[in-house]
Amino acid sequence: MTSSLNISPDRPVLVVPDVHQDLGFLQRAAALAAQEGAGLVFLGDYVDTLDRRWRGEPAIRAIANALPELAETHPHGCLFLAGNHDVMALQIAYSRARQLLTGRAELLATVQDARQPEANYATLLGAWPQTFLRTWRIAAVCHGFLLSHAGVARRFWPWEAAPDTAGQTRAFIKHSTEDWLKWLDHGADSPLFAVGPARGGKLSPIGGPLWLDWDNEFVDDLALPQLVGHTRGREARRKHRSWCLDGSQSCAGLLDPVLGLRVVKI
Repeated sequence: MTSSLNISPDRPVLVVPDVHQDLGFLQRAAALAAQEGAGLVFLGDYVDTLDRRWRGEPAIRAIANALPELAETHPHGCLFLAGNHDVMALQIAYSRARQLLTGRAELLATVQDARQPEANYATLLGAWPQTFLRTWRIAAVCHGFLLSHAGVARRFWPWEAAPDTAGQTRAFIKHSTEDWLKWLDHGADSPLFAVGPARGGKLSPIGGPLWLDWDNEFVDDLALPQLVGHTRGREARRKHRSWCLDGSQSCAGLLDPVLGLRVVKI
């Protein structure tokens, strides 16, 4: 596992797909991981939801506060990966803060209307300080699987970095982590943040690991199988060795170093 939060390589890991402000799903996942003696890896998209039950500022505040608390209290290690909804929400929160600091409050309503009108993403800035966000990653490797929010296409894989898969994997994790930190520190764009045509993008032929569409873009053609979320469905789905675990807050993947992957209901 590539993690700053010390998940043991000998311990099972519960890989949790898109939470989307469903605090109950988050709590059930944490309870199951504790029961199984498992670490936790979240695949991103902690905010934004299509379900009205989990909308509004209180829901955002609850889920935002729960993440750093879980990072501190889960006994077996916890790692958070970034999702496209989290990046967009943080962009709006940063924009709101800049407008307030520069006295351009008249623009706030326009920014707010671009997303859920009842959502106050400024809440995230208080709950997710830089020190916490800098522990996040774009990708991780766990028990033989490459984990990211949406999946990694061949276009973004560093084939030239090393002659072997292990070296290439280390290079990708290092590069993706550096790009995440540059985005946090300076708002620096990266090809890894690219939106492909399947999700409405026009500047990249395929989506990066925050945006790759499972149904129309994902191909299981790297040396490592992948575990992803992002593309919502009624249940987990499989393409050859790889899985999309986004079952609309109904399931997760229990990844054991000996027994491999088991999709579990939550």
